[in-house]
Amino acid sequence: METTSPATKSAAKLSSKEIKALVASCLAEQPANMRSFHRLMNVLESISVGIIFLVFIAALVLSFMWQSIPTQAIPTAWFLLPVSGALLLLLISVHGIVLRIFPPSSLYLVLQRGSSIPFSDKTQQFRTGKAAVSLGWGLLLLGVVLGGFFATFAWAAWTVNWDFLTPMITVLGTFMGIGITAGIVGGMIAKTVQQIKKSR
Repeated sequence: METTSPATKSAAKLSSKEIKALVASCLAEQPANMRSFHRLMNVLESISVGIIFLVFIAALVLSFMWQSIPTQAIPTAWFLLPVSGALLLLLISVHGIVLRIFPPSSLYLVLQRGSSIPFSDKTQQFRTGKAAVSLGWGLLLLGVVLGGFFATFAWAAWTVNWDFLTPMITVLGTFMGIGITAGIVGGMIAKTVQQIKKSR
């Protein structure tokens, strides 16, 4: 399957229907075991979305019950939320690597919209072949790093291990500061570019 197929050149922001149509088109050319794998991964990814929802509800409920529960339970629950998101990212990445298409399901849109991960326009395109596999491995690595980081954060919060918490809070704060600054500067540059284009 070539990476230069029309599917690969689709617009950066695809709708759920467009992704399903492109995936169905690619799967039509693949053997039955690949289609079975695709159905299995869709089920696992749907379960993963359910886990994200349950973790969010649990964190919200615990936040309101702060007077009657151990204090460390609240940050632990909130840190488990990005861990559950990383699990979905891992499943989608494996799904895409095996099928050699990306994204392999429309649930990737759920992850993009509900995540603070700065997905680029390139990761929002539909890709096939080597391009899809490369992107899948890149996002798999990202999922492992983020999942591991926040899982360690959750464990350190639950055990109140300040030897781990102090440097991790510093790292998280630094990355958040860089992300916010980059977002503000990027927005200003984008507006300036738009104004220059309009004035021409």
